[in-house]
Amino acid sequence: MRKSTGQNRYAALPNRDLQPVQTAHLRERFELAPRSLLAEEAVRLTNEALADHEARTGQERVLPGEMVIEQGGKPLAIPLLSARWSRKLAEGFPVSAARRHLEHEQLDRLRAVEPEITLDVLWRWTDQKELVVRRRGAGESVLPDQPLDAETLDVIPRRPGDVALPESVIKPVIDGLVQDYATKPGQARAMVELAAAIREWCCPKLRQLKPGQVVWLVYGTRRGRRGSPRLLVPVVLTLLTPEDLDAPLVNRGDLKALKVRQLERITAGAWRQDGVLTMLDLEWLLGVNGALLRELLGLYQEHFGVLLPTAGTVLDMGRTLTHKTIVVEMALQGLSTQQIARRIYHTPEAVDQYLRAFDRVLMLRYYRVPKNAMCRITGHSLQLVEEHLALADKHFPTEEALAGYLANRGVELEVVG
Repeated sequence: MRKSTGQNRYAALPNRDLQPVQTAHLRERFELAPRSLLAEEAVRLTNEALADHEARTGQERVLPGEMVIEQGGKPLAIPLLSARWSRKLAEGFPVSAARRHLEHEQLDRLRAVEPEITLDVLWRWTDQKELVVRRRGAGESVLPDQPLDAETLDVIPRRPGDVALPESVIKPVIDGLVQDYATKPGQARAMVELAAAIREWCCPKLRQLKPGQVVWLVYGTRRGRRGSPRLLVPVVLTLLTPEDLDAPLVNRGDLKALKVRQLERITAGAWRQDGVLTMLDLEWLLGVNGALLRELLGLYQEHFGVLLPTAGTVLDMGRTLTHKTIVVEMALQGLSTQQIARRIYHTPEAVDQYLRAFDRVLMLRYYRVPKNAMCRITGHSLQLVEEHLALADKHFPTEEALAGYLANRGVELEVVG
């Protein structure tokens, strides 16, 4: 029996599989209970009916967690992560062992097409560090010449839409919901149609993806109803391009350069599709550890002044400085709202909102309001207030400097006698 050594980073992975995501969207749309057996059954029955129909008609789909590769001139989907191994990891199964089991599954799919295939062919797609001959290179640059322009990415944001469903396929599902759950026929049909639309959104057809692309479920940047949980959404990420596959991998510098290219491309690509990747997502997709990932993100930000969009920088999910604080630091360095927005992958309106929040904290500091009261007045967390106060101490060490900044921002301060 495995002993727990602390919080399992992978505990929430099963919630990011197809069926839980479909169920969450149904609960949101139809305002159902947090644990809705009706939603779960509608999803299960819909998926089974559609999977059977697609098997009979020869349709192939790419499941979340699968990457499309090309072997023998044919596209093929292999699992980078699957529902089974998500559950295993959540139960505490060793990460290295799960990766090795997945590697065997990947190799089995390749050998079904080409029986004599070797591991190094698979590693070119999935685990490039295994191909590095030398550990180090002498002074190689790992950063590109210019930062990626997200607008140049060949990304078409996908949204769930109407799905053409054969009546012979969905009618038995609708009838089952009506009979077993006393659901009104209209609602049953609407639930089945939504479950099918979310399934198609999350599972594009194999022919729709290019080799090197992966389907991944991520946190969405759009919020639903106030107080509702943040929904997960599918994104199609270009993990590898033909140029990446042809690039040399002689030393660790080559490997880092590849990982930087992948890092900027998939973070920007997810953001263009209204999603953000967590550090755990990035570690798993890129096959690197957290230390190297943080090193590459830091190098990129320091060199280009660009903050690549992740869940930690966009949604404040993580232990790094919040993006609100980074916005303020950039503004204090003289960057315009438009420049900041481009560098942190936010809208100009959001940038201005963060700067106004900073102004409010500075005003309260000028009038010597206690920190806890600042939190109550502004509605900000203590962490954010303290980060803003630290910036104030750094940039405005005197009361006169603080008053001067606020005056330049159009804030009129009253003298308290």
